[in-house]
Amino acid sequence: MVSDWVPLDPTCWTDSVPARSGEPAEELTEAMIIEQFHRTDFALPQAVIQPPDGTTLVNLPVYFELSWPDEGFEPSEIDTTTLAGHEVRIRPTLVGATYVTGDGTSIGPTTSLGGGYPDGDVTHTYGSVATVSPYISVEYGGEVSVDGGEWRPIPSSATVDGPAVPLQVLQSRNRLYDG
Repeated sequence: MVSDWVPLDPTCWTDSVPARSGEPAEELTEAMIIEQFHRTDFALPQAVIQPPDGTTLVNLPVYFELSWPDEGFEPSEIDTTTLAGHEVRIRPTLVGATYVTGDGTSIGPTTSLGGGYPDGDVTHTYGSVATVSPYISVEYGGEVSVDGGEWRPIPSSATVDGPAVPLQVLQSRNRLYDG
């Protein structure tokens, strides 16, 4: 036996509920897409530094590399949601990365992900003893696809700073002994 429908509870997912009969459906707007883009859980850029272990020497090149953690959406990964009854896919893009060295200078913005010794192309040489906290700042752009349609650029960007990495810059002195 089939019973009558009984309402249970209201829903917070109003974009999944069709418009009432005779009422126009909510229209998906560019402003809604931009707002959703800014709600994206972007991946925090991680700075990988060589030499490792948080220490380096004055006048020794330090190699920086941008690494993406598993959490959050990095460039080319797709965040899917529903807005105004439409499937909206947002794909972050890398506009540029700025490597902040912690001593008042920075490298970039650049689209380079850097790399380790000896081939990395993002390096910095510290000129004096210091304790610094370098980090990477990323500007994300994005693309959007609605209901499986073609990808279009999102006319906005978002800047996300990664966590600082403590780095101690030490000085080494050589001595000759006559023995």
